[in-house]
Amino acid sequence: MVERATKELFNEIKHASEADQFMTNMATSFIRTNPAEYLAELIQIKHVTKSQVIRRANLTPSIGYQYFDGKRRPNRARIIALGFGFQLTLTELNTMLKRTGYAVLYAKDEWDALVIFALSQRFDLNRTDELLYQYGLGTITDED
Repeated sequence: MVERATKELFNEIKHASEADQFMTNMATSFIRTNPAEYLAELIQIKHVTKSQVIRRANLTPSIGYQYFDGKRRPNRARIIALGFGFQLTLTELNTMLKRTGYAVLYAKDEWDALVIFALSQRFDLNRTDELLYQYGLGTITDED
């Protein structure tokens, strides 16, 4: 099946007279990947181990493995931390955020803007947290 463009789906929603009309037509277009499924997919794509990702994401092993096993759902900040653990690019991290049901990084939000900058500069998570802290915005690892 060919994936439909987001703009096409958006237009279908806008022009529908009832929810059933687009929900039925678009059922196969909705992204339903849960975080654990997407993390497993990334493990295969990036050729890394869970322990490598967990360590680079500054997560405790018990919590990190619960994310990978689907026993806990990571919040947006933890997804971003995991993105650093996988050493994702900005585009890859935004895809990860979308696929796991979270908002992409937004350049008009100062916290997000610094994360975008850090990713663009290929900072690791520790250096990114230092940057966020420097601007009084907390850190990725402290966000809940």
